[in-house]
Formats: sequence, structure tokens, C-alpha cells
Amino acid sequence: MESKIWTKDEIKELLEKRDDAVIRGLLAIWNKQTEAEREYGETAEHNNVGFNAIDAKICSSFVRFYNDAGFLTPKQMVIARKKVMKYAGQLKKIANREYETDDFINQL
Repeated sequence: MESKIWTKDEIKELLEKRDDAVIRGLLAIWNKQTEAEREYGETAEHNNVGFNAIDAKICSSFVRFYNDAGFLTPKQMVIARKKVMKYAGQLKKIANREYETDDFINQL
């Protein structure tokens, strides 16, 4: 059985409608950050993967809060949804397993 191939528009639709998709999107992008970027909440490498420099600190704080509390506040969710929408292209690649190699950064 073939896996579904996601489009960017389908990812955006999920993010618009479902809070759990926003959380999963944040976690997926955060997991593509380097270890140092996750630790410091900053973009350290320009590798076209993970949060951009503007969003890194706040999005990383949302992930840390979620990992500790198990939820985002309503205010955090509004901001997180707005932020994660711009990563729909990366999320499409993650959903379609386009980053599933040991050296995915070099294939961008």
C-alpha cells in the first residue's frame, strides 16, 4: 500500500483546523534543528531546515513549554499557529519523508 503524498496546501489546511497539527508541526520542525539550536533556541546554521532566526526563540520556547506542561495556552496556540504556517513546505517534506536520509541537509 502506498503512503499518502501530502501537498503544502493540505498541510496548511491541517494547521488551520487542528491544534494537534500545530503541536506536531512545531515538534517536527524543532526536531530538525541541530542539537545546539535546540539547546539555545537560536538558529546557528544556515541549512534551510528548522526555524528561522526570527522564530527560533519563541518556537523553541513553545516546544519546551509543551514538553513540560503537555499543552499550549490559548494565546500561545494563536501565535504558534501563525508561526508554524510558514513552515508548511518543510512540514510537507517531513510528512512525505523527503528528509529520511542520514545526510538530508546536503540533499536540499
